[in-house]
Amino acid sequence: MATFYLIPPRECLEQATAEFLARVLPGLPADPAVTEALLAAVEFEANRTDDVYLIHREDLPGSGDSVTDLTTAFGAEAGDRVVEIGSATSTRPAPVRRCTVLNRMSEHRSVR
Repeated sequence: MATFYLIPPRECLEQATAEFLARVLPGLPADPAVTEALLAAVEFEANRTDDVYLIHREDLPGSGDSVTDLTTAFGAEAGDRVVEIGSATSTRPAPVRRCTVLNRMSEHRSVR
């Protein structure tokens, strides 16, 4: 079984990373290349784990159903887990929704 993490768009993550760096290193400018490199390193490490995939929301085809998009565009199958991570706001953690793909690719249904 694979786990698909559906994560916020790159632009949102880069902004959140720049804000984090500004809080922990006040006064030190966060070059956009630094935030991009940091996020790329996190993605690289996560994707090195067998059967774990980070998918940015903007990479989905946009059918309106994320599980359908993951099955058609990324090969999610019955039994695979989907973890949808929303955007974090201020100091609150990002909302998380989990589901499991129930049916084969041709059936496109999920439990949420």
